[in-house]
Amino acid sequence: MARYPAEHKGETRARILAASDALMKDRGIEAASVDAVMRAAGLTVGGFYAHFASKEELASETLLHGLTRSFDRMVDRLDGATGGEWVRGMISAYLAQAEDPDLAHACPMTLLLADVARSEDTRKRRFADVTRAMLDRVVGHFPARGGLSPRETALATYATLVGAVALARTTPSRTSRRTIVASCERMLLAWLGLDGVAPPSEPPAAAPARGPGAGARTRRSRSRRAG
Repeated sequence: MARYPAEHKGETRARILAASDALMKDRGIEAASVDAVMRAAGLTVGGFYAHFASKEELASETLLHGLTRSFDRMVDRLDGATGGEWVRGMISAYLAQAEDPDLAHACPMTLLLADVARSEDTRKRRFADVTRAMLDRVVGHFPARGGLSPRETALATYATLVGAVALARTTPSRTSRRTIVASCERMLLAWLGLDGVAPPSEPPAAAPARGPGAGARTRRSRSRRAG
């Protein structure tokens, strides 16, 4: 029997986790079967048990994998920001996913919490461990507020953001989604005393293609805003 190097096994496991993450976000934990996951990964079902002992283990590992990757992307985006600037940037970045129709980059918190709540204690404990580690990484950016410690403030902020995005995704109305997101953002910024703190600067967006008449339309738009 051919033996594969350790890195090959690691790459295969990563493919399975990526496929499982996409299916779980799209269909939910229970609907993402082993057969469907392996097909999506371009692998045979027979190879599954070389990487995971059960569907339960796959679901738990996928959830934690997706949660960590989502959190890392958010933190990397805020590299260089500190204090209130960092917190405001985190709030804005997290809430922005409510308007993204592609769930591939969605935080699993906003899609799969109900599945975790119905799961066995082992998965809940691992989920709690990862959540605790995430808070450890960001608590230094948060202030004590309203009798809460910085850690409690960070936890309350994160819980509010998760709930806001999850609720916003339940409505097909863009206006309703924006109302939910904007209301929670204003509440958090006011509570944290960040109303006057500017968000972290971002690279300028690429200029749109300018067709005939674009300059005139831009001038008219500026005139209306000035009025």
